Amino acid sequence: MERSQLKKDDVRVRLSHELSEGEKEATGNRKAKVLDCLKSLGIACAEDNRPNIAVLGSGGGLRAMIAFLGTLVELENQGLLDAVMYLCGVSGSTWCMSFLYQEKDWTEKVQVLEERLRDTLSKPSCDIQEQFAIATQAAEDELFSLTDVWASFFVYPTLKLYDETKLSEHDDSSKNGKNPYPIYAAIEANQLGKAGENSPGTWFEFTPHESGFTSLGAFVCTEDLGKKIKDGNSQKRDEKNICYLQGLWGSALGSMAANKKYLIDCLKEKFRKLREHRNAEGKAGVLQGVLASVPFVGTDYTNVLHRGVLLLLQELHVRASAGKDCVGILRQLKEVLKEENSMNSFLKCCEVSETLDLKSWEERMLEFAELICIFEKELGEYVWSVWQLLWKTVTCICFWTWGYTNNFLYTDSKAQSTGLTNKEFIHLIDAGLAINSAYPLVLRPDRKVKLILSFDFSDGDPFETIKKTAKYCETNNIPFPEINPEEIKDIDNPFDCYIFKGKDVPTVMHFPLFNNKNCPDKIKDFRDTFTTFTLSYSEDNVKVLLKKAKMNVSNNKERILKEIQQIVSSSTKEF
Repeated sequence: MERSQLKKDDVRVRLSHELSEGEKEATGNRKAKVLDCLKSLGIACAEDNRPNIAVLGSGGGLRAMIAFLGTLVELENQGLLDAVMYLCGVSGSTWCMSFLYQEKDWTEKVQVLEERLRDTLSKPSCDIQEQFAIATQAAEDELFSLTDVWASFFVYPTLKLYDETKLSEHDDSSKNGKNPYPIYAAIEANQLGKAGENSPGTWFEFTPHESGFTSLGAFVCTEDLGKKIKDGNSQKRDEKNICYLQGLWGSALGSMAANKKYLIDCLKEKFRKLREHRNAEGKAGVLQGVLASVPFVGTDYTNVLHRGVLLLLQELHVRASAGKDCVGILRQLKEVLKEENSMNSFLKCCEVSETLDLKSWEERMLEFAELICIFEKELGEYVWSVWQLLWKTVTCICFWTWGYTNNFLYTDSKAQSTGLTNKEFIHLIDAGLAINSAYPLVLRPDRKVKLILSFDFSDGDPFETIKKTAKYCETNNIPFPEINPEEIKDIDNPFDCYIFKGKDVPTVMHFPLFNNKNCPDKIKDFRDTFTTFTLSYSEDNVKVLLKKAKMNVSNNKERILKEIQQIVSSSTKEF
């Protein structure tokens, strides 16, 4: 594979807690729309007394995507959506947001987009060959990780949509004043493991303009995220597309153990379908042997032609990359190639063996790459690409590698205070593994959010996000209303709306998806039907889920208006 060349580039890394220029422009353009909306709702306020309202959508897989769309549709139906300044999502809610922001004026036609999404989700399953084509292409990248696998084999077939657009291309739809400003949440895996979910350095945000560590005040232009940056030079690398980001933002359906089991089971099924498809076309042949050599695929095929060569080439690559002795591996490889009558690769292997001691590390790596290319031609490009995907995936599963991204702060002398300058790579994953709703992002001081409408689509405890956020804010001295445990103890039969407020703190309105108002006496039944691990719903179930989500808005419109009015009428003191 050809190495990417470094070139001089205007890479925009910014160390500041101020909002980006793009966000300032976007929110500035949105202010008039918000004021007009509040006026139409009977709430008169001056520009300096206008409250910033943020809507949060929690994680929850496909359930969250559908329910968040229903929520936004009903906010528009009730005349409330234009009062919202920020839209912020975790996991499944980000899938909804990224779908909407493809349209520059989505708030003006959200009902049409609801119908479009319903139609899209009811489509037949995606072609297995197309899923593999996306995954094998991703496996060519040196920064391949399980996020690529997840995007190809889970997000794409679940959403029935492969979105090749880029987040930075959502600039106009986020900045024209017609729509709330979008914020997508992730966390850094190593920071989470080292410092825990209450560490401010754990949280990472994506917007169409900048991406970075919210609380550390370290950002890079979104189109530059993933580039290798050093001393003003950057690696030429394309911005990741939305489908990949959907895989990153929504990469956790449950605990690590549950995710690992689900992922392995899913991959077994995908490769089984690929074998069946190739068999039907009369092209299974060598591929069956390749699949037989992979531990988790577990095929019963006995045709293992090329298995020995592939395993030895894999070992050769690993040892050579680490600068270890390769003589023994080359000897074994020659024996296998001679037995399989692979003349060109056998001759090349002999040549490499004879001159190995005379070569530098770089020259050896080039020789090995040439050997692999020769064998790739003998084996066939398709089978080789599947093999590469398989072994890269197995390696990533063993090390549980997700969201593998070049660290834009690496060796940056000006960013020492972040504690991240010695890490060449960062690993970005689903924010739901910390807090399943992105309060830390909308509580960024410069966003000046005074009312948070939290729509919770989580599995299990509908108050877990609010409890975790209270702990996070207490740890980091962030203003947040006090949470009375007695108010949120009934996790099996919650109300449809909870209001938390206090002096000099934002007001939080929390809406559990299934509650005693929209599904009385049937909360457990709905939770069992709409689980996070459910990858598809019937059209009828999609309609039911949309309806339940909409009820949480329509049933509480007056409460929302009352809280907005109280905020406008109260002191304008910042907190």
